[in-house]
Amino acid sequence: MKKVCLLATLLCAAVLSTACSSTAQKVAAPAAPAVKPAADAVAVANHVKKALDAEPALKPFDLQVKGANDKKDPTKVDVTIVGVVEIGEQMAQAGMIAEQVKGVQYVFNNIQPKN
Repeated sequence: MKKVCLLATLLCAAVLSTACSSTAQKVAAPAAPAVKPAADAVAVANHVKKALDAEPALKPFDLQVKGANDKKDPTKVDVTIVGVVEIGEQMAQAGMIAEQVKGVQYVFNNIQPKN
């Protein structure tokens, strides 16, 4: 009789254990935080180049523009402008135009005036 009770108790424990594990609800993993896409540094640099070339006072100069994603905020782009212009005002004007382009975080103005 003791063996039957012990066997019945073990059988009930096994059934309950299986039943509890099969009805356990799965917990959904937390959603990944939204990540802003990186800005296209080449596209932003091209926009800066077009804006500079659209300015009649700067169009005659071969100004080169390169872009790189900002290390702290990849949705922003740092641009570098290199070239030679006639006067310092043209250098400043190029920097101000570049700052106005959407996506530009910072402008490294490496333009050299002749005068």
